[in-house]
Amino acid sequence: MLNYTQMNEQDKIKELEIKLAKYETNGIAKLFYSLNRKANEMADLLNKVNLANLALDDKNDKTFERLKVVWNDAASIATAIKSLENTTGLTNDEEKDTNNPKYRITTSESIANVLGNSAGQNH
Repeated sequence: MLNYTQMNEQDKIKELEIKLAKYETNGIAKLFYSLNRKANEMADLLNKVNLANLALDDKNDKTFERLKVVWNDAASIATAIKSLENTTGLTNDEEKDTNNPKYRITTSESIANVLGNSAGQNH
């Protein structure tokens, strides 16, 4: 956690804006696309290796054990991806999906933006 008392005002504002921006995106959609990329990377990694070419008799070669870790986790990652896909209503447009926040923070500024800065004025 950051110690805001030791930061100058500009740095505090910058840091808080970064934190606020996380609430202005759709983290679940972002997680879906990230996990999907990792699944593709895992598949590419597994496809690069021909098990017949591994030195299984070399006790110092840990390639097979490391590959097992990847494929043992594959099902849980695939399940998570499918679950996120089925529950989030994604459009396959990552930018659109991730920049559409599910939870919005209501502030006086956000209300004023919606009302065109006319809140409280007599018409």
